Amino acid sequence: MIDLRPSFRLSLGLLCILITSACSDSSDRRSISPIVEAPPPAIVLPGCADDSSCSSNPPLSIGIDRPAEVLIPSDYTATTRYPLIIVLHGYGASGAIQSGYLGLDGRVDSNQFVMVRPDGTANTNGTRFWNATPACCAGVAGFEDNSGEDYSQIDDVAYIRSLIEEAAMTYSIDTSRIGLIGHSNGGFMSLRMACESSDYVTALVSLAGSTFDDPATCAPATNPVSVLTIHGDLDETISYEASAIGPEAYPGAVETSSRFAALAGCDADNPVMQDNLDVVGNIEGAESTVLNYSNCSEGIDVEFWTIVGGPHIPFPWVPSAQDLYVDWLIDHPRG
Repeated sequence: MIDLRPSFRLSLGLLCILITSACSDSSDRRSISPIVEAPPPAIVLPGCADDSSCSSNPPLSIGIDRPAEVLIPSDYTATTRYPLIIVLHGYGASGAIQSGYLGLDGRVDSNQFVMVRPDGTANTNGTRFWNATPACCAGVAGFEDNSGEDYSQIDDVAYIRSLIEEAAMTYSIDTSRIGLIGHSNGGFMSLRMACESSDYVTALVSLAGSTFDDPATCAPATNPVSVLTIHGDLDETISYEASAIGPEAYPGAVETSSRFAALAGCDADNPVMQDNLDVVGNIEGAESTVLNYSNCSEGIDVEFWTIVGGPHIPFPWVPSAQDLYVDWLIDHPRG
């Protein structure tokens, strides 16, 4: 059984740090929209921006049965189309904790996007989770609260799809830029969405996540997704290496990135080593290796960062690294 309780306690500790800290930002910004003129992509997901019916003062919550908080730029206007980013929290955390930890809140303004931060289902102990794969984390939630509840029937793919659809109908969204970013259980959920909702999702970042143990279980739709996976090689919660066999099994970090590279049409067998990155501040130097997969489908990129010496919850983040993973979600539009 995956033991996520230490990570949960650390997540709560990080919240205490985050609410007393100013949001870091970088002055080096890339443009939100590409400069090169191109015909608009076919609209897969209709929204209020298509018929100019978006409100200039929209509500900051969506979802009826499971409401999700929404952050919009302070200068939001219904005449600008914004990228949509959905943040998916780790086991036992919340959308607010996760977005603060990842440094997303302050970047809603500086990078100009709409962010939805939902909460997963709470078990009888109040621990929130996503039903992403058999390994993580509906089974863990049921084991922990000893309730006998079958949480594996929760359809979080349908829930997140409904949030994307409602966001597009409520806010002025650029539906060619719909990104997911998730940590741990949220990383598993983000990767599942790439398998089952690539008609909506255009790019994702998975931190310390993994995917289905059986590759055949991931049945992606017709649209490839730009995927950035990040994993610490000293992660003691979601192992960098493959887990044990059985219902709780999941592939290791290298295999996970390689699988999604193959699904994106990349040369999955020959990734190219790029320059190292400085990702976390408590490890000296540029500690993270970068593998980039070449020859992907047009407009698609797949990349894998290994935080050498990194744990399950890397902290503190280097602001330039936070800029890079936010830019990843924004700078990979479909079409």
